[in-house]
This record gives sequence, C-alpha cells and structure tokens, in this order.
Amino acid sequence: MKHLYLNIIKWFLPFLFIFYMAGITLFTHAHVVNGVTIVHSHPFKKDSPHGHTTVEFQLLHFLNHVVSTDAGVFLFSLAFVATLLCTLLWRSQAVRHYTSYRGVLCLRGPPAYRY
Repeated sequence: MKHLYLNIIKWFLPFLFIFYMAGITLFTHAHVVNGVTIVHSHPFKKDSPHGHTTVEFQLLHFLNHVVSTDAGVFLFSLAFVATLLCTLLWRSQAVRHYTSYRGVLCLRGPPAYRY
C-alpha cells in the first residue's frame, strides 16, 4: 500500500507543479480597481469580461504576499547549517586504496576515496 502511495505521489507532484506554473504563466491579466492595478492569473475566457469581489481581491492579496520575520529565517538557516555540518563531520572517513593484482603489469589510476 505504501508503494502505491509513493508511486501516485511520484507522478502527481510533477503534474501539479506543471499545471501551477502553466496557470500563473499563461493566464495573467490585470484589473483596475479605484485607480489601483491588480495583476493576477487564473484560467478565464478572453472574450468574456469578468470581475472579482472585494473579498476575492483580499484573498488574492493574502495568497500572493508572504510576510516572514527574521527569527523564522534565522532558525531555518541555523537548522540547515547544523544538518549539513553533522552530515559532513560524522560520516565514515575510511580511505581505501585500490591497487592492481599481483603479477599483472599495467598502470593503475591514482588512489580513490570511497564514501
């Protein structure tokens, strides 16, 4: 059952991203309300005029403007740096050198690290 969910997600998320990008790229248009130009995108018929209510414009505003404090960004970057350092410092540091077989006359490549 878990494999089925992973398979569905593997195909669904790229399609969702493609449809989202197409929606915000292909259907961009503007409305002028009280002298303020509001640009947004959603599928609509080009030939028929359409409008939005004040509540819809407020919803568009809240969906398109994200406000973040410095504390949230700092904690996120601190967690990212800590995870990166843990990954780099505590993984296996074993170095293996590979040599050619005894009795074989051939050149070999330089020593290699295996992670």
